[in-house]
Amino acid sequence: MELRHLRYFVALAEQRHFGRAAESLNIAQPPLSQQIRALEEELQVTLFDRSRRPIDLTPAGRTLLREARQVLSQVDRARSMTRRAASGQAGRLIVGITGSAALEFAPPVLAAFSERLPDVNLSLREMSSPAQLIGLEKGEIHIGFVRPPVIDEHLSIRLVHQEPFVVALPASHPLAQEAALQLAALNGTPLVIFDTEEAPGFRELIMHLCQSGGYSPGKIQEAHQMTTMLCLVASGLGMALVPRSARRLAYEDVVFKPLLDDSPLVELYAVWPRDKAEPLIEELLAAVDDVRLAPLIEGRAEDEAPHGAGRREPV
Repeated sequence: MELRHLRYFVALAEQRHFGRAAESLNIAQPPLSQQIRALEEELQVTLFDRSRRPIDLTPAGRTLLREARQVLSQVDRARSMTRRAASGQAGRLIVGITGSAALEFAPPVLAAFSERLPDVNLSLREMSSPAQLIGLEKGEIHIGFVRPPVIDEHLSIRLVHQEPFVVALPASHPLAQEAALQLAALNGTPLVIFDTEEAPGFRELIMHLCQSGGYSPGKIQEAHQMTTMLCLVASGLGMALVPRSARRLAYEDVVFKPLLDDSPLVELYAVWPRDKAEPLIEELLAAVDDVRLAPLIEGRAEDEAPHGAGRREPV
């Protein structure tokens, strides 16, 4: 299958008429008919219902149309980015990100982006969500990864990651040996939480979770960063509700426990100026999609593998 076959197929699928499609492609009708027939023979499917006027796509044809458009879009984008790189316009992308998102979400995404565009100068800045919104307004960053809420009609926004809350406890806490915890069992334990200026939306979400879980802190300790929050926990000054990715910050005197309460997921959004659809921003968002889809593709490949092939026995 060649790209020209896909272009011919898409043109015919959109025009639904061999004559008009051939005209749009600037070729004669007989060669177009021959190429479409050859494509059907190669795939061993019928792509068009020729008994109808205008012609219509078969179910197989509709599936190929969706996939062909994606392939051609990727080819066009690759051509554009290659030309930019060749002309010295690979550019620079300045990305803002919250500290917790930098732990688990960012590394595979940035690796995928770098693989796509190795010549781009990528600058990563750890910033609070409010600071990122200000940075976008001032043009100090091109795109940010923030915690909600985001209410700004001048920004485009996309949900890119979700993860559950876990409880961070001092290793010396009486419940530190439990496999999982309910918030009510922690009543009276001081709460370590972000200050209002650093993460107002995140703080509000945590306070709502505490209230709905029947947990009332004996005292509230505030911190400015995830690392300082866990430092307070390690010092025995309280417990914290943190995204699961915070477990990657290894503190010897901190243990992380799953929550038994029905709790909301911690959301992360990509935000960028609505009037600045930069190609590099599109490429970074495509890298996010690559990372999110990778487990699905790997799982599908394992499911389709012959028995005993491409699978690991449990150990």
